Amino acid sequence: MIEKRPPEQALIMHFTHIDNLPAILTAGRLVADNVVGERLVTDVGSAAIKASRRTRRVTCPPGGVVADYVPFYFAPRSPMMYRIAREHEAGKPGCYPGGDDPLVYLVSSVDRVHAAGLPWVASDGNCAASLTCFSPRLSDLAHLVDWPLMREKVWKDVPEDQDRMRRRMAELLVHQEFPLDLIAGYVVRTPQRETQLRHVLRSAGIIDAYVVVRADWYYGFTRREVRE
Repeated sequence: MIEKRPPEQALIMHFTHIDNLPAILTAGRLVADNVVGERLVTDVGSAAIKASRRTRRVTCPPGGVVADYVPFYFAPRSPMMYRIAREHEAGKPGCYPGGDDPLVYLVSSVDRVHAAGLPWVASDGNCAASLTCFSPRLSDLAHLVDWPLMREKVWKDVPEDQDRMRRRMAELLVHQEFPLDLIAGYVVRTPQRETQLRHVLRSAGIIDAYVVVRADWYYGFTRREVRE
């Protein structure tokens, strides 16, 4: 699914709805939920999960709570995206209904963040789980993150390992804001979304961005599949 890289050069990815990109591109940065004044046009996140991240403490410097950080996953097809694709397309009341097709990955890498001197921490799993650990040290990444699991397409818990889903939700958290000049490229699900994204980028004056279609980074459930 993703190429094997040394942990210190691993890809990291943040996804957002394509409707949010014009404002993000204008700002030139991604910002943490707790940064005042930032609003999403289309919020795909769970209100309950966002609330929990505003109280979950980060137990190493620079500290604060998880919502003080811009989140990146180490692998596509995360459990969070599964929830968006499966539960939301099932028409769950009060939830974002659009599925994962309109979501755009903004892709960077650990070494880009580290070389830029941005303050960051990594987690070994779901930041909402009480047993999840954090570290700000590059040297800890090799054993903190379950890298073989990051390369697996199927991450669900199994009888012999009831912690797979939590570990697959490991994150790299960048404190407060992430400048877009550290983005290596963008990933979308379909050629139609690629065309739409390139139009959004051109409208923001960006003509040389690396954009690629990777359907295997998505779930793409239809409503018929959800009912079945």
